[in-house]
Order: sequence, then structure tokens, then C-alpha cells
Amino acid sequence: MLREQFTSCTTTGTSLFASWEEVEQNVVSFVDCYLPEFTAFYKLQESPTGENRITDLLSFHFNTCHQGYLPFFFDKNPTQEKGHRESDLGVFAKDRDMKPALPILEFEAKKLSPTSNNHEYVYGKRGGMERFKRNQHSPHLSHCGMFGYVFCNDSNYWSGQINSWIASLANQSPIEGIDWRGDEELLHPVGSICKVAKLVSRNKRVNQSDITILHYLIDLQ
Repeated sequence: MLREQFTSCTTTGTSLFASWEEVEQNVVSFVDCYLPEFTAFYKLQESPTGENRITDLLSFHFNTCHQGYLPFFFDKNPTQEKGHRESDLGVFAKDRDMKPALPILEFEAKKLSPTSNNHEYVYGKRGGMERFKRNQHSPHLSHCGMFGYVFCNDSNYWSGQINSWIASLANQSPIEGIDWRGDEELLHPVGSICKVAKLVSRNKRVNQSDITILHYLIDLQ
């Protein structure tokens, strides 16, 4: 059904994705469908450990695993409309009438490994969730995503660890305008696919607007 849905899509000159519901039905369903196949593809590429290389492979995987027309594509390191920031992976509609030409969904990616600064999944100079909360990434979107590349322990361990960092931050005074709201911002499971845990968090930006983050923790061990 999914293959038929995407193959039958065509551009019409009007906005392809006018609402989050349309992005969710198309892009998020696509990610849910094909992300479980990534681990096998990754291992065929000799299991590189560099975060940027893994994200390159993930973008390539998404762009090539479906045979037929897709109304969107994945692109690495898309720029923001203002400033110099780049997210790790963006999804663009194949819509030349889109103005401004910005991603309809953006992802940050972080390694979770024995040698990584794992707290940067949440906060810090390169903090993934923090960048969304600071409006440095995806200021034009109300939904975004994160990929966690798991190289030790399992997704249950890392979701618990991520939530413990958020809870700890919520007990502190706001840091440079970032206010973590404890239970309101924790990750909650919404599904599990082979070698992938899917979770969601609902967070507040510095300007008090809401941002919902989809989290995919991918077992690459």
C-alpha cells in the first residue's frame, strides 16, 4: 500500500504538503517503513563509526531504497533561512513553487557510544534538542526529528538516560533562556520497529512556541 501511495503521487504546481498531517502521512510513514532496513545496509558499508558518514549513508539509503516516484527527497546539512546553522538531515518537497525553499522536516543526529559526549543528544554546545529549543534549527516548523545512533547498551537504556538529563535540567534555573519543563518534555515511546525505538517529546522553545520532536533510536551494533 505504501509503495502504491508514493508511486501515484504527482506534482500539481500547488503546495504538496500544506499541513503537518500531510507530512506525517507521507514522510513520517516513509521513515517508519524504511528505517528498519538501514542497519543491514549500514553493515554492508563496513559499519563506519563517524557520525557524519553514518548520516550520509542514511540519506543515501532513504533516497534509493524506494523504487518509483517520491514527492520528497532527503538532503544532508540543509541551511536555515537565516544565520549560518545547518541541521544534519532535511526533507524537501519536490515543489518548485515552494517559497522559501526550506525543509518540510529536519533531523539532528547524534551517536550514543562509549566515546561520545552523549549528553549532547540533549544539551551542550552541540546539543541536538537544545538547538531546536533555541530556534537555531527548524524555526519555521512545529515538528522535527532526531536520530540516535546506538553503539552500546540498548534503546531502553538510552531513552532512560536522555530523560534523566532532561529531568536534571528541569531542576536547575533556566540556562541562557532555555527552560526545561521536566515531565512535559520527556521522551515517551510511541512504537517500536525492528532495531528501532520510536519516541516523541513535546518541548518549548525560547520564544515559548511549541516544538514536537520525533526520536528514532537505531541499534547499529
